[in-house]
Amino acid sequence: MQHDAAFFHRGYLLNCAPARTADGSYQPYVVISRSSDGELVANRFFPAELRFPSEDDAIAHARDWAVRWIDASHVTV
Repeated sequence: MQHDAAFFHRGYLLNCAPARTADGSYQPYVVISRSSDGELVANRFFPAELRFPSEDDAIAHARDWAVRWIDASHVTV
C-alpha cells in the first residue's frame, strides 16, 4: 500500500517516510524543511529500538513529534 508521508504544518514541510527494517517493522524518521524555499530545518533519527509494526504507525509517530517540535520551538517562516 502506498502511503503519503508528507505533511504541511505552520509553513513547514514534514517528510515522515519511515525506513523498513530487516524484521519487517518500520523505523520512524522525519525531515523538516521550510515550505517557502525548501531549506532544511531539522531531521530526526529516532532510536534504533523504536520500531512500529505498520508504516502508518511509524509515520504518525514522526509526524506527531515534528508538529510538537515546531509548536514548542515557536519557529515561524
